[in-house]
Amino acid sequence: MGEAKRKRTATQKLIERYPLCCFCGGIRAAVTREHMPPKALFDGTHRPDKLVMPACEECNHETSTADLTASIISRWGYGMDERQHHDHRNLVARVRMQAPNLIDEWLGMNAEDKAKARRHLEEYGVPVPPDAGLAAIGPLSIRQLNTFAHKCVLGLYFEHFREFVPNGGRICAFWRTKEDFAKEGIPNELLDMMRRYGTLEQGQWNAREIFEYRYEVNETDGLFMCLARLRGGLFTSGFAIKDAAILTEVSKPADWIVPSDLLAMINDPRFEKRI
Repeated sequence: MGEAKRKRTATQKLIERYPLCCFCGGIRAAVTREHMPPKALFDGTHRPDKLVMPACEECNHETSTADLTASIISRWGYGMDERQHHDHRNLVARVRMQAPNLIDEWLGMNAEDKAKARRHLEEYGVPVPPDAGLAAIGPLSIRQLNTFAHKCVLGLYFEHFREFVPNGGRICAFWRTKEDFAKEGIPNELLDMMRRYGTLEQGQWNAREIFEYRYEVNETDGLFMCLARLRGGLFTSGFAIKDAAILTEVSKPADWIVPSDLLAMINDPRFEKRI
């Protein structure tokens, strides 16, 4: 069986079993398989064929820039090898075609901004080589990363419940870079909440160096929480709940959204700041 035919068969089987999109709360029909984390995160876009979810065309297409943004920023660091440089250049070229304003934002720092950013990183305990390049993560990038973080939670919820978060439920998600954790590391209280471990495996192929996550589930109440590491450079965490009625008013911050709001986040001013 050819590769293209095999993929069509796998997509057909997934959609037959799960006919509704898991990213918009099932308001649209699934027409394709969506990889979460995306193929772009992996070297040469080569990844185990696991963590695949049913998606509608809108959720697949309109979150592609968020996927690229996370895949690029997760690579930012020092000491890239040639393979990593090659992948980074290819991903940036795709963003340049899809969302050139993101490139402008990343490269828009003047000398004063760069000096301030360098001091900020050093205060966080991040050693910055004298010749290191610096890029800005501004409001445009933040919206994309917030979208990606929520999409990640929705995808992993589906993976462990084999059903989507309905629009009667709620999700919230966050992201942080490795620089945020440089001084004190990942908070222990967050890790202590999540005792289970997941990654991508296929036979003897284990992709934990690229993607791994901690998580916890409460199947009775439809509760889910996760903390994912992407290439060591980007972290996402979040919570999902099947029935919003379980939340008390005290625990209902404005940051919780319904799944059908996922695509609207890109144009929502609330999400141009880190949550």
